[in-house]
Amino acid sequence: MNDVFILYLAVQCILPQSQTTPEKCLSNPWHGKGFCEPNQYKSAIDRCEGGHKSCDLSIEIYKELVKVLEHCSESLRQWSLTSQRKIVQSKEFGTTRAAWIESIQAIEKLAERNEDITKNIQHHVIDKMVAYKHSKYERSFLHLKKVKEFEKDFKKVQKPWLELLNKINEAKQEFHHASRKLHHAKRAENVIKTDLGTTDEQKKKVKDSVHHYESETETCRSTYSKLMEDMKAKQPGYQEEMFKILSRTDDFERDRLNQFKLMFNALQEAISIENDARHTEMSDLFNKAIGRHNINSDIEYFNKHYGRETKTKWPVFEDVHESCHSL
Repeated sequence: MNDVFILYLAVQCILPQSQTTPEKCLSNPWHGKGFCEPNQYKSAIDRCEGGHKSCDLSIEIYKELVKVLEHCSESLRQWSLTSQRKIVQSKEFGTTRAAWIESIQAIEKLAERNEDITKNIQHHVIDKMVAYKHSKYERSFLHLKKVKEFEKDFKKVQKPWLELLNKINEAKQEFHHASRKLHHAKRAENVIKTDLGTTDEQKKKVKDSVHHYESETETCRSTYSKLMEDMKAKQPGYQEEMFKILSRTDDFERDRLNQFKLMFNALQEAISIENDARHTEMSDLFNKAIGRHNINSDIEYFNKHYGRETKTKWPVFEDVHESCHSL
């Protein structure tokens, strides 16, 4: 299995993940919970911080692309120089040698085109993303200011809600605990009623215990119910305030995504061959090289200097001269 195919398989395993892999199978602690639940707002904070990391990643990736293109240009020029030298040193001649060399020189124009692409990517992609990141993700000493502002606002709205939820949870536990004690007391009362050896004092004690736990359970139920009613009354306002801040984070993220769309368009423009002067120049050079190639001319040149048009020195009969007899 060759390296290209292995790379293809790896990419296919990665790319469809966000579309086909269930969220719960990914490293996502926010999946499967409601946004207004405790600390779930951190999913929005995480998204904002992830956007900042994506900006850094895009800058890193395209800086690497620039290096690749620069190395490619350097390699193309070295290849062109070496190839032309080899052709000159070969036995090729005439219009074929000239067309061959000129086609190599035309291909070398790819180096110049790569340099144009590099400049466009640097100016229209990398530099603009760097400027965008600095303007939108201003940092304090330790934090991203805008993200910290969102987090502060979420915490402010959720703080009284968390206090209410804690009260509800405590009231629920007290109610459930009192209910269990009442249940045990009633069971004890039923057992004593069937026990003929139980004294009246014991029966009275158990009965008083049942009354006590009934009163305690009712008190706990009332407290629990009132807190639940209070929560239901405050729920719409709490949710509205949480969603208002969420909408601000949506706008913040939408602006970043729009910047990425601009980046994608700039990349397409940078590598497009439509209306590209270098591409046109390279095509013209190729056409001239191909047009210069004249098969008949090269055949005629060979015949003129080495073939049918050369004067062959045929052997002739040479008689013996008198000088030769004297020897």
